[in-house]
Amino acid sequence: MAPASDATHGIVHNEGCDLHYWHVGNGHKLILFVPGGNGHGRQFNNIMAALALKGDFTCATFDRRQMSSSQPVPPNKPRKLSPPQQARDMRAVIQAISGPENRFTKAIIFGSSSGGIFSFQFAQDYPDMVDHLISHEAGISSLLPDANEVFEWFLHLIELYQTQGLEAAAAEFEERLTGYKDEGVVPTVPPEKENRANFWEYEFPSLLGYTPNFWRIKQNGTSIGVMRGVRCRDAFFARAVDEQAKVLECPAMVVAGHHQGFECETEEFLPSFLEMLRVLDGRRNGAI
Repeated sequence: MAPASDATHGIVHNEGCDLHYWHVGNGHKLILFVPGGNGHGRQFNNIMAALALKGDFTCATFDRRQMSSSQPVPPNKPRKLSPPQQARDMRAVIQAISGPENRFTKAIIFGSSSGGIFSFQFAQDYPDMVDHLISHEAGISSLLPDANEVFEWFLHLIELYQTQGLEAAAAEFEERLTGYKDEGVVPTVPPEKENRANFWEYEFPSLLGYTPNFWRIKQNGTSIGVMRGVRCRDAFFARAVDEQAKVLECPAMVVAGHHQGFECETEEFLPSFLEMLRVLDGRRNGAI
């Protein structure tokens, strides 16, 4: 894990919340890594450090709103998650890193899990700020052949949370996160316990069936690639990637690791990340 002291840290205030971000490297291409439901940017430190060594990239991430070090400023209080607001937070972070000289007018966006959903939302709302978008296992269940069953399972989880509490709901949900206990897989950096509580109270209900406007994203001609982890097998969020590729007619890859393979199997994950960038560059330039 890249030590925090190697990164440049900053805070940008947006819509009542202080967003804590950090970046490493000094390349001419900005990559913004967007966390999912666990909320914290630390999970990307490994891959950011590896990419920064390539010399071409400035790699940035942040703690999402109401997660880890990014908290509402009083008198503002926690609120239900809004994917459009998450996209506005991403814009604020990019603009803060770019500075008054507007160093980066576009960014490569990498979003994982619900971070992938927010990244699609960003592409919908701010297409001119997207260089490439790589979505890793965005669990957009409405696209699945078994969307009805998955949606009703989500409703069951909400009822479980309301009647039996966070631990019961989280335990059943986490049973679907395959690959984390595979032999030889190192553990992830755990989020703060408050992140878990925030996810179930303020985020999970807002994400039920939420689908960014893929038609608009496709019409805008946004450069997109999608990924699913080999260890996730037939998890709903992995199968959703196949459906996204069909709708968007974009490149899709099976990559190393589980739902956080970029963190736990960085060395194996990195070549696929770089290959996806090569493919997306080639498609835009007409070479592929």
